[in-house]
Amino acid sequence: MNDVIDTGVLIVGGGGAGCRAAIEAHDQGVDVLMIVKGRLGHSGCTLNVGTSTAVGPWGVPEDTIDLAMKDLLAHGGFLGNQEMVKVLAEESPDRIVELQDWGIDFERNEDGSIAINQSAEHTHPRNFAFKPTGASHHDHGYPPGIALMDVLIGEMAKRSIRVMDDVALVDLLVADGRVVGATAIDCNANKLVVFRAKATVLATGTYSQVYSHTTVSPQETGDGQAAAYRAGAELIDMENTQFVATSTGYPPGSVFLNAKGESFLENYGISSTQGASKEALIFAVGTEIKEGRATERGTILIDMSSLDRKGEWAARHLSRFEENLRNRGSVNPGHETKGVDYSKEPYETSPLAHTATGGVRVNERCETSLPGLYAAGAVAGGVYGHARPEGYTSMITLVFGRIAGLVAAQDSKETGDVALDDTAVQASVQWATGIAENSAGMSPDEIKTQIRATMKDHAWIIKDEDGMKAGLERIREIKEIERLRAESSAFSARPRDGFAWTSAVEVPNMLLASELMLMGGIERKESRGAFFRADYPETDNDNWLKNLIYKQADGGPVIETDEVDLKYFGPRSSSAVSAT
Repeated sequence: MNDVIDTGVLIVGGGGAGCRAAIEAHDQGVDVLMIVKGRLGHSGCTLNVGTSTAVGPWGVPEDTIDLAMKDLLAHGGFLGNQEMVKVLAEESPDRIVELQDWGIDFERNEDGSIAINQSAEHTHPRNFAFKPTGASHHDHGYPPGIALMDVLIGEMAKRSIRVMDDVALVDLLVADGRVVGATAIDCNANKLVVFRAKATVLATGTYSQVYSHTTVSPQETGDGQAAAYRAGAELIDMENTQFVATSTGYPPGSVFLNAKGESFLENYGISSTQGASKEALIFAVGTEIKEGRATERGTILIDMSSLDRKGEWAARHLSRFEENLRNRGSVNPGHETKGVDYSKEPYETSPLAHTATGGVRVNERCETSLPGLYAAGAVAGGVYGHARPEGYTSMITLVFGRIAGLVAAQDSKETGDVALDDTAVQASVQWATGIAENSAGMSPDEIKTQIRATMKDHAWIIKDEDGMKAGLERIREIKEIERLRAESSAFSARPRDGFAWTSAVEVPNMLLASELMLMGGIERKESRGAFFRADYPETDNDNWLKNLIYKQADGGPVIETDEVDLKYFGPRSSSAVSAT
């Protein structure tokens, strides 16, 4: 048996959800340990947060919790868990007040009031941005996300919560039907570590690194989803991910052009980029690309010649926008390329994969289908349905991070001593060590390049059955080759480098996420929210107002459907309507 580290609650992941869960579990009086795949404050998607949202006194008097719920559910095609949406809308204002008590600041108007705006998906103005209050260093991020993480990390430091950096999840450990801890790679020590915990909270983020062009951080390779699946937990809505229309962003007044120099958004009913939803824009851009009106590099063009450089947006944001274009070629923290010369009109840009809306299936208490296991933040699926309105990335981390920490702490207190299953521990060690031995074949980076190329070719914005079936066949070919290599391994010594070992373990996680995404995409024969199929362009509420549930059976993945409980809100009509 490897050395074992004990804790009451194990938090896996160091973004906003993990931090808020750790704070709450500690305040409930239990021993807490957090492991972070990267370094605390330098990994995870919360750093990339831009706008946040909540109904509160900062908004308009006529705004209500019910309206916020309806906006979120409708935008996600009514596939969201309505009880979770209710909790999210009701508790978001409390989490904002809590952040104020902890010292967070906001972007403000000249009179000192909180600056509020209205994103396309919201009935009323309720979006705002956090503002950093001091100098801090992070490897990536937007100022609002940095401000949020600074506050959360500060609260963790006040509580002296134990954190282990550069420790990457391998497997969840199950004994007698309960999750009792995890195995992980300590990258700096280059060894496998075993954690025994009475309750475990997953907060490992999304799986959008299966795409080559993405906004998410490099750590988000589906580790939590894959570990939960292998342990026997259910996943939900894995077929869907969101996209953003451009890597560069687009100031108000920008004009989208195809390769012929034609302005095309009007053809899709979009009169202006201001007020247009992410989904409407990405559908327009994706269709231009799929139908051959993009450049040979798969790009469209942005014309900024009519930009209002004296307006309010320009006064607040234009200088930073142009600096990012010059220095990084992108306004998205998770994506960087060569600088863009925006003085030469127009300039090229292309879509990026954004956060996935699926993940580990949880309820409003953040409980998974496995006792002892909880999930919060982007690793958890079910709350959004098939699209995420702008502003909720930060709120799910705060609301459900707190709930996960609270319920996990209560569970830890009520649970007696837990015992590890030695057979399960050794099976995880053998599996992880076998993967690390694959030096005789392709390197992990080479395999990831193949995965990403396959997903870009066959599971990009506008999908169809033939393409997804071809992609699924290719992903399974790669998966089988890697399985045989791992099984034939005679490796018995420790890998030379813990970071390279972690990269190798990411490969089967990315393969699983890709396989499930393609399987579910083939299964769902409609378009809804951010999920678009060229061969099924309509939203079909008669047949597909249901979630896809993914689980392991007989050694392989299976998909079941679950009817949505429309307990609070539903579509006005059950007939098929256009998804766009």
